[in-house]
Amino acid sequence: MEQDGPEVGSVSRGQNVVYIMPHDWASIAQFLGPAVERVDAATRELQLLVITSDADVAAVVAAAAVRLAEGRDVGIVAATSARRASALLRVRPAQIVTGTPETIVEMLTSAAIKLDSVRAVCIAWADELVTRGSAALETVMAELPKDGARIVVASELSPAIEELLERYARRARRVVMPMAESDQPVSLEYVTVSPHARLASLRRVIDDTAPASAVVFVRDDESTVDVRDLLRSLGYGDEGSVRIGVVAAPGTELLVLFDLPASREEMREAVAGARRTIALIQPRQLGSLRTLAAGGSVKSYTLPDAGARARDRDEQLRADVRSVLVEEHFGRDLLALEPLLDEYDGIEIAAAVVQLLERERAARAAAVAAASVPRDRSSASMTRLFMTVGSRDNVRPGDLVGAIANQAGVSSSDIGKVDVRESHSLVEVSSDIVGAVIEKVTGTEIRGRRVVVRREEERSARGERPGRDRSAGPGPGRDRDRKPRPDRGPRP
Repeated sequence: MEQDGPEVGSVSRGQNVVYIMPHDWASIAQFLGPAVERVDAATRELQLLVITSDADVAAVVAAAAVRLAEGRDVGIVAATSARRASALLRVRPAQIVTGTPETIVEMLTSAAIKLDSVRAVCIAWADELVTRGSAALETVMAELPKDGARIVVASELSPAIEELLERYARRARRVVMPMAESDQPVSLEYVTVSPHARLASLRRVIDDTAPASAVVFVRDDESTVDVRDLLRSLGYGDEGSVRIGVVAAPGTELLVLFDLPASREEMREAVAGARRTIALIQPRQLGSLRTLAAGGSVKSYTLPDAGARARDRDEQLRADVRSVLVEEHFGRDLLALEPLLDEYDGIEIAAAVVQLLERERAARAAAVAAASVPRDRSSASMTRLFMTVGSRDNVRPGDLVGAIANQAGVSSSDIGKVDVRESHSLVEVSSDIVGAVIEKVTGTEIRGRRVVVRREEERSARGERPGRDRSAGPGPGRDRDRKPRPDRGPRP
């Protein structure tokens, strides 16, 4: 890896480091090792805090720390549950704690954990936390000692990561996977799986491809045991046609990446002799896989039994989906759907999401059409609501009608006049559904903007002037409250 400054293992107190490396469990030791080495086993207080995006990552990082600290009296707790971890820490403090920002904040609030003794904090992987957005992360970072080392791990140096570094780890030394001149693009296929479904997916790949010769790339000791047991159960011995290894010999028909290589060099060596390579990855690892491919082709591999259940789609739908895949960047969406991979294949999940999208499109079209029909309702039966989104947020009347109809579960006939202004909107709804609309729509997002809904008279009573739209004339009650100007006669 390329480095600016001293060797990886010489991270000093107060030094900030950012590691740019693939999101792979087997490579955790590369950035965690130096920090674990600096933990003082003789001091029974929290010294290393690892902030993760979810409980699964916290558990895996803690397991890696246990192996790295083997033979030393170092207490390690994976805070996958605030209540459980708090109980453990009250009995016996630990030098290393891993957990999500939200869990750590909960433990801080209950005084189960204190951060004033922390010597180093590691954010792994920062990409996911940035994508998700976490107010709790800011709370945790504010509680940490200023002289502690900041270690940030990310799969790529995106603008969002650069901003995070500027905020929490200024002048961080960068340890980056080099793009050597000898790096050659690697063509790969991949299957998206959850951590718990990798073995089942490996079996399905082997069943579908029926390779004459294959190597399963494994870097983790625990994974090695699991894969070896699976291959034996399928009838392959240690020296069979399908075996475990880190390099595919020339002429190998198939290489399956059960784990991801830690660098482009390791990837290049692993796939050099393989005619075909299929990676089993979590959705969050897709960016890392593309980085390892060094510009090579990276395509999805569809397992046949799942594909047969989702082939009945017209070309226009495929064109729409292809357009989104090319133009959009996914983060939070991948993390939200990942748990479903324990039960379903990725293409089945995609098909279900498409069905939900088609339903919403139909509902929105019906709502827009209904909104354009004149209503016979009297003004006395309608209540005007104030919504904190407007034309500058690219909001249209149909967006508001669709959001109210879908989120509150009301008929579009209960929605009256929609007035979209520059910084806010006014929407009339049936008086008997006002409470439901306020409760269900407040906090949701419309055109990427979180919206607050309240009665118009409440907003007027507070005297709020949210980005006054001059084209809309004076705000409610403005003329009523204005004092008459004394008649001073004609101006000269």
